[in-house]
Amino acid sequence: MSRGSRALTVMYAAVALWLSFCTVSTWGTVPAWTSLAMAVTALAPVLGVVRETVIAEERRTVAVLREREGRRAAWRDAAAAALAQAEVEAACCERWWTSCATEHDPGCAHRTSWGTTA
Repeated sequence: MSRGSRALTVMYAAVALWLSFCTVSTWGTVPAWTSLAMAVTALAPVLGVVRETVIAEERRTVAVLREREGRRAAWRDAAAAALAQAEVEAACCERWWTSCATEHDPGCAHRTSWGTTA
């Protein structure tokens, strides 16, 4: 829960307690319907507490889903980078093959040294 949600929850609880106290204090001294109305009104802040709790749970759920999606995106990015690197390495050898062995990159892993005999 955020600080604002906690503050609202505390205020809701305080209002509910105050209305409950007033209901009990006035029972029998005022008409019954007013005491019952105040008792029902004392339950309204409880709905506010439930609402704040549900919102906090939804925020946690969204945060977890965003974090999971971030991990999936990072994995996809790593896989795409590996694929791109493999294509770049293959392109070097393709250039070598199509240029009659004149344009091979010096850093290519598939390049063989001309001075070494096997």
